[in-house]
Amino acid sequence: MLLQLLVAVLVVCSSLCEAFEFSTTRFTSKSGLPVARYGLGGAARSTQPSTLPSLYIQELEENIAPFFFYYNPHRYPDFMKGIKDACRTNREDIFIAGGGTSRSIASLDQRLADCLQYCGNEYLDLFILEYVLPDEMETIDENDYSKAEIGTELLNAIKYCRQWVKDGKVRCIGISTHSHVVGSILANVPDIDTLMLRYGMSHKEAAEKLSLPTARENDKPVICFTSTRWNSLQDGLGNGQDEFGSNDVPASSDCLSFVFGSIHSPPIEFVLHSARDEDELVKCLSGMKLGFSSSDEEKKWRAHGKIFEDRNDDGFDEYPEERHL
Repeated sequence: MLLQLLVAVLVVCSSLCEAFEFSTTRFTSKSGLPVARYGLGGAARSTQPSTLPSLYIQELEENIAPFFFYYNPHRYPDFMKGIKDACRTNREDIFIAGGGTSRSIASLDQRLADCLQYCGNEYLDLFILEYVLPDEMETIDENDYSKAEIGTELLNAIKYCRQWVKDGKVRCIGISTHSHVVGSILANVPDIDTLMLRYGMSHKEAAEKLSLPTARENDKPVICFTSTRWNSLQDGLGNGQDEFGSNDVPASSDCLSFVFGSIHSPPIEFVLHSARDEDELVKCLSGMKLGFSSSDEEKKWRAHGKIFEDRNDDGFDEYPEERHL
């Protein structure tokens, strides 16, 4: 009886200790390691412990670089302390991204300085020009988005950030946007290395029609974010049930896995997620997969997400008209 109990414990421990193995060479650390396809981001609305970054690193398979993202480091000091501690010993084996929303030169310099403060003050792996708006386009040709003209302020910001790459302060430049029209336009810009886009089971139609195909055509890797729709998908439509009365609602890991499983997702290389505590982080890393177990699974999650997509009563989708372009 004691022997059987011991074997059971060992089996459980083995499954819990299985390392996260999904990585890609589309980004590498400065030392040349492939980067984890799960990126751990800072969460402004939660209290992430300082131990979260080190646990994330421990959960990765050996020789995979962790991917950290933060855009407002002053709002989650404990989490940032954990990143800063990790960078003291193996900075070149870690991939770190940050960014800012302003396009002014002075603000860009300040945002880069803020980012560098937490990762050794030498270089940042990826700087994101965040939340690019349709208004930042000079013109938009609705019949051919590749003919759109980008506004002067944004162009100057991109040019300035490219100089950082030449100077060795930053390794890659990207943009983030909530608009898939904008994503489609900027996928055509050679000076942009990567796109950071919203995509998930409840926010997919515009991405699959507009931004993802253009990213694929231009060989631009995509970083997905907000795939849990602000952590609402896991709760269903109330009391843990969907409209059919089923308790089968997605876990956080299902939301993250969805972005890699669809036929529309080849340009998607990474998913960002702001795990709120150690338990959520471990469950996401152990449960995430690259693909669906069956076509029925994909249909189920697409249908679940469509309910939220159609309603949009939380205002998550800022450009709902893009679904019908």
